[in-house]
Amino acid sequence: MEGPVFNQKMSVNEFKKQYWYKTELEKICRAHNLPTYGTKYELSHYIIQFLNGVSAQQIKPIRKKNRRGLFTDQIRPETKILESGFSLNKAARLFFGNYYGVEKFSFTKTMAIKMREVEAKCDKEATVQDLIDAYEQKRPDLTNNNEEQTYQWNHFVRDFRNDSLAQKYRSPMKVAAFLWGKIKSSEQEKKYSRALLLSYQDEIIEYLNNEEGK
Repeated sequence: MEGPVFNQKMSVNEFKKQYWYKTELEKICRAHNLPTYGTKYELSHYIIQFLNGVSAQQIKPIRKKNRRGLFTDQIRPETKILESGFSLNKAARLFFGNYYGVEKFSFTKTMAIKMREVEAKCDKEATVQDLIDAYEQKRPDLTNNNEEQTYQWNHFVRDFRNDSLAQKYRSPMKVAAFLWGKIKSSEQEKKYSRALLLSYQDEIIEYLNNEEGK
């Protein structure tokens, strides 16, 4: 199924009803001279401003891309995040790995969100310690987080795979993709439901496990 088609005369409501991949949002921003660096939420924010009549020249990036970075031995908990050149890169990963005494360290969603928040607010007082605090916040409440709400496909797959009926199908990702294709460019809510699965069961019968299909 083809993706949604952007039109600069479309309403904000029409834009929001569609599901856009990040690459599609970047392409729209590039075509209309809008900032192209950012998360899906940030890119959508630029486009919504544009659709609301704000000129491209007036739409400024929420965050600036930091390309410099620091070496691992230059990073300390008290290191300021902004203006020091700090970035969530390989050097930072090694620092956090050493800090926690683990061989392989992975940045968490809370750290990434905190980093973007610091950049967006130009918080010059924020330090690496703030990222350590974010990392140790194991279960953050992301219910009202704007960025989290853009990951509809990820949530769709998660909810589909948590449905016991999904276990009756082989190639579950193919089934999920088929169902997603049915709602992606529609006005339906971009959420998985068992009712959606049942409504298309005749069209996905080929993916039933052998014992289920008998």
